Amino acid sequence: MRKLLKITGVTLGILLLVALVAPMALRGKISDIVKREANGMLAAKLDFERLNISLLRHFPHASVELKGLTLVGAGRFEGDTIAAASRISVVVDLMSLFGDSGFEVTKVILASPSLHAHKLEDGAVNWDVMKPSDEAAPAETEEIAGGESSEGGSAFRLSVRDFRISDASIRYEDDSTGMRFSTTPLSLRLRGDLSADHTSLDLKMKAGALRLVSGGIPLLSDAESEFEASIDADLANGRYTFSENRLRLNAIELTLDGWAETGDESVNLDMRAACEEVQFKDVLSLVPVLYTRDYRGLQASGELSMSLWAKGEMRGSTLPAFEFKTEVRDGSFRYASLPAGVTDIGLDLSVTNPGGTMDRTVVDLSKFGFNMAGNTVAATLYATNLASDPTFRASASGRVDLGTVGKVYPLEKGTELGGRIAVDAQVSGRMSDIEKNRYDKLGAKGTLVVEELGLTLPQLPDVKIRRAAATISPAALTLGEFGLTVGRSDVEANGQLTNYIGYMLRGDRLSGRLYVQSDCLDLNELLSSATSAPAAGEPDGEPADAAEEVAAATEPLVVPQNLDLSLNADLKEVLFRKMTLSDVSGEIRVSGGAVSLERLSLGAFGGKATASGRFSTAGEHPSLSLAASMSKGSFAKTFEQLEVVQKLAPVFEKTGGDYSLSLDLSTALDASLSPDLGTLTASGELRSEHIEIQNLKAFDALATALKNDRLRRIEARDVAVRFAVRDGRVTTQPFDLQLGDVAVNLGGSTGLDQTIDYTARVSLPDNGILQTVDVGIGGTFTDPKVSLDVKQAAEQAVKNVVDEQIQKLTGSESLSDEVAKQAENLRAEAERAGNKLIEAAREQRTKLVEAAASKGALAKLAAEKAGDKLISEAEKQAENLRTEAERQIEKLTSSTD
Repeated sequence: MRKLLKITGVTLGILLLVALVAPMALRGKISDIVKREANGMLAAKLDFERLNISLLRHFPHASVELKGLTLVGAGRFEGDTIAAASRISVVVDLMSLFGDSGFEVTKVILASPSLHAHKLEDGAVNWDVMKPSDEAAPAETEEIAGGESSEGGSAFRLSVRDFRISDASIRYEDDSTGMRFSTTPLSLRLRGDLSADHTSLDLKMKAGALRLVSGGIPLLSDAESEFEASIDADLANGRYTFSENRLRLNAIELTLDGWAETGDESVNLDMRAACEEVQFKDVLSLVPVLYTRDYRGLQASGELSMSLWAKGEMRGSTLPAFEFKTEVRDGSFRYASLPAGVTDIGLDLSVTNPGGTMDRTVVDLSKFGFNMAGNTVAATLYATNLASDPTFRASASGRVDLGTVGKVYPLEKGTELGGRIAVDAQVSGRMSDIEKNRYDKLGAKGTLVVEELGLTLPQLPDVKIRRAAATISPAALTLGEFGLTVGRSDVEANGQLTNYIGYMLRGDRLSGRLYVQSDCLDLNELLSSATSAPAAGEPDGEPADAAEEVAAATEPLVVPQNLDLSLNADLKEVLFRKMTLSDVSGEIRVSGGAVSLERLSLGAFGGKATASGRFSTAGEHPSLSLAASMSKGSFAKTFEQLEVVQKLAPVFEKTGGDYSLSLDLSTALDASLSPDLGTLTASGELRSEHIEIQNLKAFDALATALKNDRLRRIEARDVAVRFAVRDGRVTTQPFDLQLGDVAVNLGGSTGLDQTIDYTARVSLPDNGILQTVDVGIGGTFTDPKVSLDVKQAAEQAVKNVVDEQIQKLTGSESLSDEVAKQAENLRAEAERAGNKLIEAAREQRTKLVEAAASKGALAKLAAEKAGDKLISEAEKQAENLRTEAERQIEKLTSSTD
């Protein structure tokens, strides 16, 4: 007995040691296999923070746990997180870890997973992460560690009996259709042996905060859903039988019965869904605008019937026979706190197909109508041939006093509605006739009249439509009159739109011409209202999440590409940013994702301007090209109202007077529609009859350096400056400024960083020494650096002094006459005149230096150099006199001979 206990103890110790050591030995193997499988199959990048293995937690099974798992897209979805999970636990049959036939997975648990599915406009999807078959890991003849054979078979064998998801977040975005779906949290549990030929599957799922938006219309908002199902699964034959299944969406519960059988390329089914004891109020719970506002206080009555069945084979484009019917009789609802309700609600809708193609589907809304506090509305719709050539007929009629809406529906505090809307319209035809512009084969007639409509919303400007009247025909929608006021802005318009049916049904190009008038158009108020308005599907005005809020805030304005409109504008006042534009008139075209200005004239910056240009959002980034001219514009107003001038021409802040301008400009724009100054290129000419500049630090520094206070205040006339903007710098060609008796020739450049690089040639009034000085002006506008060209200034001063003094001391005519008359005294006279010239030069040098000493070091240095040069020149002239005397003597001698 003692021996048996000893053997048992040793055995248990060995087993415990194996249980502790084996996970560490197998961890690397499992991690390598998981990553190798992922790298072999996925184009996206799969990663995880940590992998743990335990042989004790689910003994006799092993458990593998991944923490911090992420799946990040590649290519066009580079950096997008497609899936993430804080923890994934997988329970594996222990013995399968030691073989090469694959791992047997029995349980999977996903904790807090997050899934983001995104479909682009061109159909590309971020979940297409599997590598093409020719890119998969090559199947080689040698065996691969971890159980993958030379045949390329997977090392995993699925035998899941328990699959769980908790606190999941799912988000789907389809840019091609504008659909958005999200839910959080979502929990799911699936039990059953998926490796057996025949098994029973139990499924339970619960989802909260369901949100569905399609085409900008909220279909679900903050809804709840539950699904419980018991499925008899014949996995060997692919047949699934549903029983005891319940689906709840908000307050509506449906049961699902029948079977489905999958084949190689087809599905056979016989399924039915039905509602039991459905009240009309339960249907209203699906309407977001009703369900999200005081739903508990909603009283409703009426009869509802709903049925759905499908039977037959679904193969390729072939559909089984199906029918969906719903009918509402004598429906009504009323909020207990309000004086009136909506009555006589009637609905009769069926969607049927006898089996075959999608074209055999018939959508028939034969009745829809209601009475709202004495206002009646009715509509019908019939459509078929949905796939090949949709055929339709629709009608709408009614008259609504919007002032009664507040009597039947609890509006937000501060919200007011008023006015009347009357509509009576019918439309019918085929989509092919719309595509080929065969409007004569369409049926379309009716009228729409809006009178005294008023809308007041919290934190938004009031909206008022004084009157709008439109008539429709197959070819055009004619707007006879339209008067709108939004906050401070008012608009009067009339005109005609063509192809409006194709635009509304298919998003085709809408064409037309409108005539627009306004006394005031405050674009700042309108744009601010647009960015603060509630997003579609968000009744409370709150975005679905912070990411959407940021995206909405940074999303740039986009000009629709399916518009071809011409607007003849007559706008008395337009406010945009800090600019006030007046008397704006001309043609504005909207076409192909761009807005073009043609022959536009306006008042701006205190002057008059004309402009032609193009603003486009059709490319990767918004862009602007503009050709403009300005007359009598104010420097001060231009600086105050244009941020781009504040950055590129800060000198405007200190400039008084008016200017004229010719400008050609092109630039990319950022999300706020401000110029991207790094891409801005421009050229033009600025002219002014009278410019006044004072308190400019660069000229203050120049005046200090030259000891001339007249340079501190610039007042010039008839100035013309040619300029160019490129690579973030404004470059001006040299231009002249006449500042009283001081002339300045100035040229250089200004940068985005406020750096300046100018060269000025200053012509000073006659002071006996310096007359022209070249000055370099660098640094910044707030901290300028001035440098003088001392060498050139000294050389110029020397030349001026020498030329003047030589003329005063010699006089060419008197010397030659004296030599001619007294040939015998030429040598003595030349010697005496030369000595006199040198002595006078020395005296003059002394006077120059003494006079310049009080004017500064620069003037003294120039005087010393000028004096030295004067003496040198005098000595040369003395030698020339002696030489000339000898030549004259020789000449006199030869003439005597």
